[in-house]
Amino acid sequence: MKIYGIFIFSLVIIFLLIVSRSVFYANYDKINFNVKKRLDMLLKLIYVAPIIVLFIIFILTVTYFRTKGYIRLSHAWFVVNFWICGTIFYYITIQIAKMRKLIMILPIIGLVISVCTGIFLTTLPHYERVFNNINLIIPNFLGLIMLLVSFYINYTLLTKETNHQKSGK
Repeated sequence: MKIYGIFIFSLVIIFLLIVSRSVFYANYDKINFNVKKRLDMLLKLIYVAPIIVLFIIFILTVTYFRTKGYIRLSHAWFVVNFWICGTIFYYITIQIAKMRKLIMILPIIGLVISVCTGIFLTTLPHYERVFNNINLIIPNFLGLIMLLVSFYINYTLLTKETNHQKSGK
């Protein structure tokens, strides 16, 4: 039963990322660009974080753990996506926090769901219990979808200011 909850949370996170991006763009003219420039470093880190995490887990699995290699890599792959989504939700929440509109609750809900799911799945025994007797291609595929959506949203959030400055607005 837990597996269905994780899948539903993953799909809700993907949906909330897309909606939160729209909320961000709708309020873009009210954003403090000095704060945005500092927070952009978080989003730039998202591009390299999955590679670093997977590389470290791979090295540790080969040199130290030597067991459950595929499960460990699948676990790292899936969990890092929840942390990436949490970072994007945090970025959007901080950017639109001064607006005090009801719509800002959406990125906060996404932040809470992704961080809580990330915390729950961070330990390998929890991940193994949730995906017991399940083909690991399913969470890996869902992780890929989450990664593609989050990278696209990350890219659009980082390039929005550049496009905004070029147009002279």
